[in-house]
Amino acid sequence: MSDRIKDLLRDAADGVEPGDRLDAIRAATSGRRRTGRGWWAAGGVGLAAASVVTALALTTGGTPRGTDPDPASPSPTTSAPTPVETQPPVGIYYIGDTPAGPRLYREVRTLEGADPLDAAVAAAVGNGPGGPGLLPLDPDYRVPWPSLTQAGAALDDTGDVIEIWLGGDPEADLRDRGALSEQEARLAVEQLVRTAQGVVGEPLPVRFLLYGELADQVLGVPTSEPLDAGSDLAVLAHVSLSAPSEGERVDNDEPFTVTGLGNSFEGNIVTRIQRWEGTYVVDQKPAIAGSYEDRLFPFEVTFDLTDVAPGEYVVISQTDDPSGEGRFDTDTRRITVVD
Repeated sequence: MSDRIKDLLRDAADGVEPGDRLDAIRAATSGRRRTGRGWWAAGGVGLAAASVVTALALTTGGTPRGTDPDPASPSPTTSAPTPVETQPPVGIYYIGDTPAGPRLYREVRTLEGADPLDAAVAAAVGNGPGGPGLLPLDPDYRVPWPSLTQAGAALDDTGDVIEIWLGGDPEADLRDRGALSEQEARLAVEQLVRTAQGVVGEPLPVRFLLYGELADQVLGVPTSEPLDAGSDLAVLAHVSLSAPSEGERVDNDEPFTVTGLGNSFEGNIVTRIQRWEGTYVVDQKPAIAGSYEDRLFPFEVTFDLTDVAPGEYVVISQTDDPSGEGRFDTDTRRITVVD
């Protein structure tokens, strides 16, 4: 991993979005505000076209082909594929379970796409560059939105309000919360607000549009006015890992650093490394994050894995619980230790 990528991940882990993104996003989205039905009509055409290509692929065993053999090498006039731009790491919020009920966890992701704000909001509802199916890396997290939901985002014409537009299955009315609980519906909306604000690096208000029109409610949540993020301790899990990522390969010859955000009694966060199968604890270390304020604080611990055998392990960070009732907030990551 290059030093630049390490620095970006560390910035994201500390809750500081890399670079001065707001000015860049303002410049990139200027004049690109998408309203009305055009975006959804285009999306429908795209989905239909994709379905036709998929059907042909299934019936012919691949993409449609002519009778001419493949050229041995591209001709001089053949256009090279357009490279997919990879953005700096961003924090995507997903729902996970805690002793206090569902809360939001932040997963640091590296996404593809030309517009980091648009890509991040799409990812939060489960969409990637290829369409639906981009799920959280951590299996403990989930996307609460209906499976066909589409989403995008940009700054409005003033550059001081984030606009998020939503659509999807015409038979699934996103104005109502459907099978979601009231708490889950509020967290789903909060999930998009926090993801978008994190990408731009400022807590700008967020306006919601549904099928191109201003929405007075989304999933049953009032949205007639632009929304701000809610209370951190009311909506966020009280510990959330930023690094390592789920499934990361870890060299036992290198120092292994765990970073995250937390709020706990007297700031105490304990992180341990444990065998994936079984309860054997390789090592554990305390860290002081913070408490008594309505926010999460960064924490970091570093482990020496020199004597740890290759295999599957789990990293567990946990808050303190002075009540003795076992009501710990935890976050976990599965890792593979290699020589």
